[in-house]
Amino acid sequence: MPSPEVDRMVDATAGRVAGPAFGLGSFLRRARVFHPRGRSFTARVRCAGDPRLVGTVLGRAGVHEGTVRLSRGAGLPEPLPDLLGLALRLDLAEGPQDLLLISSAPAPVARHALLPARDYGGTHYSSITTFGVGTTTVVLGAVPVHSGPRLERLQEVSEAVDAGRLGLTLLVAEPFGGWAPVADVELTGPVPDGPGERVRYTPFHHAGGIEPTGAVNALRRRAYADSQRGRPS
Repeated sequence: MPSPEVDRMVDATAGRVAGPAFGLGSFLRRARVFHPRGRSFTARVRCAGDPRLVGTVLGRAGVHEGTVRLSRGAGLPEPLPDLLGLALRLDLAEGPQDLLLISSAPAPVARHALLPARDYGGTHYSSITTFGVGTTTVVLGAVPVHSGPRLERLQEVSEAVDAGRLGLTLLVAEPFGGWAPVADVELTGPVPDGPGERVRYTPFHHAGGIEPTGAVNALRRRAYADSQRGRPS
């Protein structure tokens, strides 16, 4: 398991530099530094209850309402390849649980890499970084459940959701192990752009017990907080 002492050191040193830089970027762009363009959808998440995730929302069987945002990381013109983002918020009685994933690959080493993609319905999504769950370290992922043509534009994603042709399967893997499904995500309808874009996702919303660990996530903590403070309301 990663060392909490190392995490605190990274947060107190590099994090203090990264945070203001991301805040300035959001202020100048008047939007998210990364993933400025996206579409949001209401979601229903059916968790199977994975024993490796005991003590977390994904470790117990149940159905939860939430929101999914699919986005373009750099905001490049469609349909150019970009880092495709998938943000999931579970609305729990204890508070929000956010899971932030990005286009990647399923193989053990590649699942930690950022890989540009074009097709929202045909890429593998990964958390890239790890999460500590009890005594186990895991990586989270997702694969689309999609029937129909490629989804290379956000409008095409919206049309696929409206037609009931796009859903997601959430996955979990140990860093060098195989992937296993842990939940099904049904995309139930669009969220208007205004309310959808005001949702502020962060991996540090972890009311469901899925908490990021490690030095990279320690660096991200201030970057997320300051970036969100720099955005317009």
